[in-house]
Amino acid sequence: MGIKKFLRDAVERITVSKCPSCGAVTRRSGTLCPDCLEKYRSEKARECDFCKMPATECVCSTRGLYYCRQLGRSMYSVIFYGADNGTFDAAMKSFKYSSDRGAEKFFARELSAAILKLMAERGEFPEDWRVTYPPRRKSAVRRYGFDQSKGLARRIARYTGMKFETTLSRRGGAAQKTLGREERQENAAHSFVLGAKADVKGNKYVIVDDIITTGSTLRTCQRALLSNGAAAAFAVSVAKTRMRGAGYDTKARFRRRADDVWFRTR
Repeated sequence: MGIKKFLRDAVERITVSKCPSCGAVTRRSGTLCPDCLEKYRSEKARECDFCKMPATECVCSTRGLYYCRQLGRSMYSVIFYGADNGTFDAAMKSFKYSSDRGAEKFFARELSAAILKLMAERGEFPEDWRVTYPPRRKSAVRRYGFDQSKGLARRIARYTGMKFETTLSRRGGAAQKTLGREERQENAAHSFVLGAKADVKGNKYVIVDDIITTGSTLRTCQRALLSNGAAAAFAVSVAKTRMRGAGYDTKARFRRRADDVWFRTR
């Protein structure tokens, strides 16, 4: 047993475990209390306004994301964000801003199970894939003391058997949450690049982020990996926002992928 794992297990034994959403005492770290778990399952089952599918199957916010032929889809998210999901929203705030990493464990288990299922269905092996993430702004890391996406990616690698790698770097840029759709796209395009020492040629990657809003961040990360020789770059997030606004094509999910300009294939 490594010293880090020993210390981590020791801390978990002496620390009171709490629900990431409501703060109630639980038997195990990273689990929701029974009441919050029931509410979370109900929130997770909510459907998209356009395609009438749950977040796990909805493809309405995949515009511009690269289609991953190995896993047969462009991205995967667990739940919709900002749809009066009180239980999930509270857990997400804890995940992003609290030093208690219970929410990180919970979301990592949710995503790990889904990723392993997708890979099993497509005949892919976790040990052939690597997990990476878009780095948090340095000012935010200094303020909160951690990078939530890095922690999530590292834990998913531990749960699934995939290899964890820090392949992307961030060069300035504003906080995405403060920008509009077009500003997000431009900001992300100049914020994320391949790390100087990263060697991604021929490797397959799962890119993990907390929330997909416009897809700009993950699209830029995908492009950085694929343009430098990566064999695959699959986007994964805990949550995504519903597509809104005039002009949205409600029949997008029925169009053939080969003819759909929203899907970028290699």
